[in-house]
Amino acid sequence: MYERIIPRIGAASGTLFVVLLFGLSSTGIDSPIVIVGELIGLLLFIPFTGYLCSLLREAEGPGDWLATTALGAGLVYIAIKLGSIAPGNAADRFEDGTATHQALDVMNSTAYIATMLPLSVFMAAVATVIVKTRVLPRWLGWLAAVTAPLLLVNGMFLDAEFGPAFLLFLLWTLLASVILTIRSGDVGSRSKAAQASTSDSSP
Repeated sequence: MYERIIPRIGAASGTLFVVLLFGLSSTGIDSPIVIVGELIGLLLFIPFTGYLCSLLREAEGPGDWLATTALGAGLVYIAIKLGSIAPGNAADRFEDGTATHQALDVMNSTAYIATMLPLSVFMAAVATVIVKTRVLPRWLGWLAAVTAPLLLVNGMFLDAEFGPAFLLFLLWTLLASVILTIRSGDVGSRSKAAQASTSDSSP
């Protein structure tokens, strides 16, 4: 039972991340409860990333590094996002239109756009492993492959106020989380089978 519950928690964390981060922010409400919910959702991306990357690492086999790259990129995303909380929170303490409020608001917006750079690396690494090993449905890997360059381009425009590529990343995360949750009982065996097939096909 323990072996089933723990994987499902890691897999389902991705769905909760999307619901709490996007669902609550789309309401436009700045109440403390909404902010706390968004922070919890952000933290839930960590176990989801850890679970996903553990499966990718098993599928890759020893000596490969893409799963580790994805894990590192996911953690960098969290670090930048958490770092943007300080200027975003401080901006609310000043009146709209003041120079200080505008400066802090720009810092917060720039950090949001910059998070797409490590996420592009995350998506590229995940896409490569999925397409190569089929540890998850290949179409999910191709969707990640499409999302990666879009995140990269979007992340280059630091003055942008909207990140459409981030919405595609959230969609991918939601789909991957749902699939992983449904298949949490046998994804581990699939990853081991994928690793075995990859080892057999190598010279």
